[in-house]
Amino acid sequence: MLQSFASKLGPRALAKTGLALTLLSGTAARAFTEEHVIVLIDRSATMLTTRVSGLTRFEEAVSLAANYVRLPNALPRKYAVWTFEGTGYIQEQGFDDEDATRLTLSRLTVGRGATPLAHAVCDAADELLRFEPGVDARKVVYLISDGEENSSPTTSLCYGPRSTTRYPQLEEDSWQWKVRNMLKTGDPLRDSQTDYQLVLDANVFYNYLTLAPQKSTPPLPPFLALLQGLSRESGGVYTVVDDSRPVPYPGDTNQNGCVDMTDFYFVVGYYGMSVPPAPPQADINQDGRVDITDYNIVLNNLGSGCGPVGKLDKE
Repeated sequence: MLQSFASKLGPRALAKTGLALTLLSGTAARAFTEEHVIVLIDRSATMLTTRVSGLTRFEEAVSLAANYVRLPNALPRKYAVWTFEGTGYIQEQGFDDEDATRLTLSRLTVGRGATPLAHAVCDAADELLRFEPGVDARKVVYLISDGEENSSPTTSLCYGPRSTTRYPQLEEDSWQWKVRNMLKTGDPLRDSQTDYQLVLDANVFYNYLTLAPQKSTPPLPPFLALLQGLSRESGGVYTVVDDSRPVPYPGDTNQNGCVDMTDFYFVVGYYGMSVPPAPPQADINQDGRVDITDYNIVLNNLGSGCGPVGKLDKE
């Protein structure tokens, strides 16, 4: 497969690829020994919205989560699965392996309530920090949602009014400020300039005409700006899923719906680097480094979502 693909590249491209691949031996060892992930899926009523695929947002969210769980990873991962709606959340599965997690995902059902997003994110972060505290693990909240906080109970760690100011200048005691603090310090009331203790990967379903501004030009709506900022600040990945477009394929680093040579060269350009300084988008399986696993994910998905013209023969 690699030889077939290589034959499609010119000498300069091959030289660049070869140079990047040699960097693997120089990759600095990561301190983490494993990863702990809570897959946190919105099951509120708006997730019943039908997308261009004919499937609901919730059905596509389950598919997106399953694709994430299937990604190969350099570190062993333990997954928990939570869903949220109304004024609370359901712990669908405690920390377990890939097979158990995929089975749990296949059994999920959508609800009919509102969106207690702040409550769910903060409690998921708290659970991650409590789980196996003696293990040097990368802690990740993998969020899939389509709406802004609107129903967290007053007893929630991160209950609060909406910030009257936009990210990153969040109003003290707002729910946005508390969520950021929780991801950064583990305490919703303690702000700090230190690095984040947890990573937020935010996947947001939205309607192009209602939630996103025309042509997605700045400024983003406050909710999207918040999730984008928290993801990038914490070293996570921010993914938008427009209802009029397919769910992104693994390897689509620029989220244009097509895994192509732009994505390939983007990953090659950061090959052998840790994240940061490499951008999270280049780390396809989000294990903290850009390596042969990420390279192979892009390579194996080249042409996906691109239509007949963009597809390559990988046999």
